[in-house]
Amino acid sequence: MSRPRTSSYDVAIIGGGIIGCALANELGKRFSKVVLIEKEASVGLHTSGRNSGVVHSGFNTQPGTLKAKLCVEGSRKIREFCKQRKIACEQVGTYVAAVEEAQIPILYELKSRGEKNSVPDLEILPIERVREQEPNAKGIAALFAPTGAIVDCFALTRSLADGAKQLGVTLKLGEEVGGIEEREEGVYIQTRNGNFAVDLVINCAGLHADRLAHMMGLGRDYVMAPFRGEYFEINRAGQPIINSMIYPVPNPVVPFLGIHLTRTVRGSVLIGPNAVPAFGREAYGLLAFNFRDLAEMLRHRGLWNALRRNRALVNVAWREFRHSCSKRHFFREASCLVTGLSLKDLTLGTRVGIRPQLIRSDGHLVEDLVVETTPRSIHILNVVSPGMTSALAFAKWLVGGIDDNLQWLSPLLK
Repeated sequence: MSRPRTSSYDVAIIGGGIIGCALANELGKRFSKVVLIEKEASVGLHTSGRNSGVVHSGFNTQPGTLKAKLCVEGSRKIREFCKQRKIACEQVGTYVAAVEEAQIPILYELKSRGEKNSVPDLEILPIERVREQEPNAKGIAALFAPTGAIVDCFALTRSLADGAKQLGVTLKLGEEVGGIEEREEGVYIQTRNGNFAVDLVINCAGLHADRLAHMMGLGRDYVMAPFRGEYFEINRAGQPIINSMIYPVPNPVVPFLGIHLTRTVRGSVLIGPNAVPAFGREAYGLLAFNFRDLAEMLRHRGLWNALRRNRALVNVAWREFRHSCSKRHFFREASCLVTGLSLKDLTLGTRVGIRPQLIRSDGHLVEDLVVETTPRSIHILNVVSPGMTSALAFAKWLVGGIDDNLQWLSPLLK
């Protein structure tokens, strides 16, 4: 790779999702020459701008993990940030509804997890109490987390990008990275329109983060499997069918939360998302297909090991695939949680997201953060849900591990 002729930077962030924009804010406070490189014409056009907009409380994460700590801290930080920046964000609360007696112990397990994670004011309520806020709720009891919130996720990401620019961070949009080379004196990044010379690169490219890591010889033990998340919207006259968020009791077989109901800051109600195996990293359409993405997955032993070791997951994935964009399926799932719905109330939503699920070569579905490094690069390979909730806390944590000489203090990961 030829030496770039453009100006050099202290730090380059690759990826303009919410993680990249949050990192740009933190790095802009400490370093004078920071650049954020994003392949699209705007920030937040993929995973960060296509999710439910839920700010999670942190009761579903494993106690003692970094993921749990960052979720609870990040939830508070996002609510404070949105209040300061006047971004639409409402603390409406989250319910996890048990619809049969066998699910009650899981509610107590979630409550115990949440208390160990310092999630405030968790309660298990009988259905009569739940219906004081949610008259249409079904079930026999529910875990209630009052700190659950909803946010305009795209506006949040844009605000973080604008804040970074005000701190002097350079935003390079429409710059797709085609190559990275690390040398003793720095890292050289080749893009579609030019080259960059930097002292430290942070790869938070989301759906494509593993590919960038592979360019530098890292992360080859992992493959990224995309899952498409589809939504239906409830369109009916009168009061919204819910006022907060209602989730089913989670299925321990899969790392997804299941189809749930979420009120949005626009006042609409979403049903979803599901988790449909996708045939491309940006395969948002029902028939969308990317040969390169599919071939990479099929060549990696991690995918085949995952299929062999977890037959229940295969069955769930097949069920989700068969029911993709099925109004009746979404209606049935939602009707387990609320009364008063009719099939004609549901309209296929325009919002579709892709969840990047990292799979290890032994077939294990990775559910926690994965960060791999070289002396001059940091690669964030796995930011699974609650990634948006954790973004501000994660950025502060990661930047706190970079010293003034732009060295990553990796012991912070332990």
